[in-house]
Parts: sequence; structure tokens; C-alpha cells
Amino acid sequence: MKIERNTYFFEKKCKRFPKSENILYSTFLLHSSMKDKTHLKEETNMATNQWKKAAALLSAGAMATSLFAVPMTVQAEEEPITINFSFDQGVGEPTQQIVDAYNESQDAVRVETVILPQDANTVHDDFVNKLASGDTSVDVMGLDVTYVSEFGSAGWLADLTELVDPSLTEGMLTGPVEGATVDGKLVAMPWFTNSSVLFYRSDVLEELGEEVPTTWEGWMELADKAVGVNGVEYGADFQAAQSEAMVCNWLEYVWGNGGDVLDEDGNPIVNSENNVEATEIMKKLVDEYAPEGVTTYTETESEQVFKEGKCLFIRDWSGFWTSGQDEGSKVTGKIAATKLPVGPSGTESHTCLGGLDLVINNNIDDEHKEAAADFISYMASPETQKEMTLISSQPPVVESVYTDAEILEAIPFYEEFVDIIATGKSRPLSPQYAKVSDAIQRNIHQALTGELEIADALETLQAELEELN
Repeated sequence: MKIERNTYFFEKKCKRFPKSENILYSTFLLHSSMKDKTHLKEETNMATNQWKKAAALLSAGAMATSLFAVPMTVQAEEEPITINFSFDQGVGEPTQQIVDAYNESQDAVRVETVILPQDANTVHDDFVNKLASGDTSVDVMGLDVTYVSEFGSAGWLADLTELVDPSLTEGMLTGPVEGATVDGKLVAMPWFTNSSVLFYRSDVLEELGEEVPTTWEGWMELADKAVGVNGVEYGADFQAAQSEAMVCNWLEYVWGNGGDVLDEDGNPIVNSENNVEATEIMKKLVDEYAPEGVTTYTETESEQVFKEGKCLFIRDWSGFWTSGQDEGSKVTGKIAATKLPVGPSGTESHTCLGGLDLVINNNIDDEHKEAAADFISYMASPETQKEMTLISSQPPVVESVYTDAEILEAIPFYEEFVDIIATGKSRPLSPQYAKVSDAIQRNIHQALTGELEIADALETLQAELEELN
């Protein structure tokens, strides 16, 4: 069932309906279509009545002048405004389901998807090339949270302050909202956050009668015992290709070994003894415990090997809880999750925080910006956030979803995940982060492949970061 007009889209533009009558109809459809058709019909009737009431006000000349005033050229019977939404294939299938539900919920806006490879570098460069050239072929983008500062500082992102209802961010986690704000302006809408987890073969540990290790040394000792048990061929599985995924992996070894990239004053300290030791641990896993091709693995390749039942554990993003047990996986029902291990010089593990924000291309016209804002408001609503979590296991930005009974039943490890994400750290937030990341990728990858000695690679990285600083 469709309505003639998205009620929230209209209300947002004309500012006439009281907040108590505001109906985010499109978000209700996704949830209600599965659960309560009768209630949906009542909401539809209410939305229709409100539309008629507003139309009467318009015809009587009662509409107040507003930044959100409805253009007279916009009519319900006109063709919908089409916006293009680009994001990476890592969240492709569940996101497409949500987009389809949005399109079915109203007639004012039509969203077409443009899916890019699951590689942060490729996505970053594609968006940079488009936005820097004034391209308008993409309206909304799923942007890695790390690049919001860079894109916002360049003026490429639309200011959402006057485009979305400010109450949308009130129930969100503080960190994602702060990360979406540049120079005091909300330039991105938090979509989902993310955090890495160590997923392991629970059936193998049960077979061996072993407890879950908490250190890298403990996992290596367990891996030596696990090879040959229930199809396990390798101990470790992770992402070590020259990519942003490898940066996240390496940072976790560093943080878990008491090291860091920058000191409290923002000065580079990557050549520290703790960081050398942390990189040696990662290198040992590459050489002795991971599949031979691990230095070419991003998420896609590493996940496939684990789903084939060949590895004891995999470091991956939380969404793998669902995708790792999809149709065709040989480890469905055999996966458990725990915190990342600590190194010999560390006291606490720290996951690398990630996630995607929804941003609007500042090059597009006002009509498309308003349509895009309606779409991202739908995506950020509590109802849609819950549904996205249920079908993808991507951690939501709306705090209340984490304590939802239905969510905890479907994703039991979320009960411990709150503690995992609480100790997470962000990659260096900088307008020059792309250059920082590139320097880490090149030098650390050369260390992992043996092209450079670890100490030499970190000295070179130190010099490059000092130059950027």
C-alpha cells in the first residue's frame, strides 16, 4: 500500500503539523508491514487526512513563509524525484531491502542504488573524484566515518542542520554524532557504527575441551592444537591486504600492546618498542598461522575462507555474525565471539571503531537535497535502525536498540558487545587522514610481506607522519 505523499517529507517542508501529529510513515511501513496491517491502515488514513488538511491550508493562503516551504511545482501526481544512493557491497543485500521498503512506503521519492566494491580505498577515491569535480550523479553516499572530517572540511557535504529534524540525533550514541559534526555543523547522519570482534569456532574449542584465550600467545598455542580438528587447516584469519582494513587490523595489535600512533599532543610515535613488538605478532600470524594469501585478503576473501570451515578464528566486523552463518556457510551454528586478544606489553584490548554515515552531495540542487534528507531521515529512525540490525547485525547508532529484547534474542553476542564497543578507539580523525592511512598501508604491508624489516618500516612511517604533522 502507498500513500500519495510522504507525510514527514511534507511536514518537514511546511512546518505546519504539530510534532505530536508528525508521522514518519515510511519508517512505520517497514516495521508494520511485517507485524500489524490493521495499525498500518489507521496510520495511512491519518496521513491522508493530514495531507488533505494541509492542502486546504495551502489553498486558503494560510501557509507561513518558511525555509521548508513547499514548492508550488511539487504535486503528488508528478513523477517522483529520483536520487542515487551509493555505498559498498559489504552491506549491499540488507541495505537494498531497506531501500526497497522506503520506495514502497511513499510516492514522492525514488531511490536507486549504486553499489561499489567492499574496499574503503576504492570507495573513498570514487567519492573524492565525483565530489571534487562537481559531479551530481550521486545524491547520497554511505561514507566511512573516518573520512567525514576530510569531506566536510572540503565543503563537499551538505549541511543537514536545516534539512533534517534535529530530534533524530537525540537518541543516538554520542560518539557517532560527534564524528558526524564538522565545525559545529551536522554534515553526516550516523547510519551504523561498527566494531571488530574475534569470531571463533566454538565446536573446535568444545572438541578440544579448551577455554577461550585472552592473549595472542594463548590463541597461537590453541591454533597449534586445533589444526586437523573439524576441518581446521589454519589458526588465524584476518585482513592483511594493502587496504584500510589492514590499517584497522594493525592498529588493534598496536593498541592491545600498549602502543599508539600519536601521543597526547598529536605527535607521531609509531616507531616505539611497543609498536615494533605488536607488528612482530601480526607478522608471526601471517607467516605461521594464516592462509598463504592473507596479505591479499580484505574482508571478502577472509570471510570466505572462514565460512569454508578452514580457520580457527577470524578478526572481522560485527556484521559477520549474520553473514558468516548465511546459506552455504559450513560453520553455521558453530560460531562464537569474544574480545580481541592483548599483546605481551598490553593490559586491555581495543577494537577499531568503524561504521558508515549517510551524507548528501553538496553539489546537487535543493529539490534533490530535500528528497535525500527525507531518505536519510528514514534510514536513521529507530524503527529502521532496528530492522537493519536484525537483518545485518550491523551495530545501530540508536542506543535503545541495544537493549531491545528481539534484538538480543536474534543476536545474543550483543549482550557482551556493549563492553567491546565501549573500549573501542577511533582512527586518527584528521582532514589528512587519507594520507595518514596511505602511509600506514604502504609501510606496514611491506613489513608483513617481508619486503622491509619491521623496525625499518616503522622508522619510515614515523618520518612520513612527522612530515604530514
